[in-house]
Amino acid sequence: MKLLEIRPNLMFVGQVHGKQTTLPPKVKSAIPQYGAWYEGNGGDKIRGVSYKGSWDDAISKNIKGYPKHFLFVIFTNTAENKQKEILVGNGTIFDRILRTQNDLGYFKNKRFDADTLVSFLKEMGDDYLQLSRAQATKGNVDKFISKGEHAMWESGNTLAKKMADKANNYRDMWLLSQPKGVYFVGSDHIKALESLY
Repeated sequence: MKLLEIRPNLMFVGQVHGKQTTLPPKVKSAIPQYGAWYEGNGGDKIRGVSYKGSWDDAISKNIKGYPKHFLFVIFTNTAENKQKEILVGNGTIFDRILRTQNDLGYFKNKRFDADTLVSFLKEMGDDYLQLSRAQATKGNVDKFISKGEHAMWESGNTLAKKMADKANNYRDMWLLSQPKGVYFVGSDHIKALESLY
């Protein structure tokens, strides 16, 4: 666990996705006073913490439409978010992304259309749009998701990484603009938040 304290009433707790952590007394005492917010769908919630909700859901209220760079979640934290399982089914990978976006999408209660998905996949580079036209078999989905996750998070400054960075930069700036609270974030956000602060 990493802790970034901006002020006594605004702090960020970096945690490894999918792992429980022990909170220091400073964080435990701040939560009842300022409130705690989890990242994403709450898959990383820490037992015993009373949360007000998802800070990602709070962000979505400020964004009009469905900007394509927020489709980065298709290739993010796939072990925890189960994209390789969710996308397997009848039809193409492209069709399955559209049909299962309630499970995969960044925004709740917002939907992206086929044109937004095409634009996102083209901007990812390489042949993502072509790969998405394959049938959504276990093997094809695994290849598609693995390639995208690798390009986005493990390959340096790729087109895919630039898409994710654009969305994450917006998220990080929003977090820093908050007046108070304890925000639980993926540990990778702490370094970005420090550099922006």
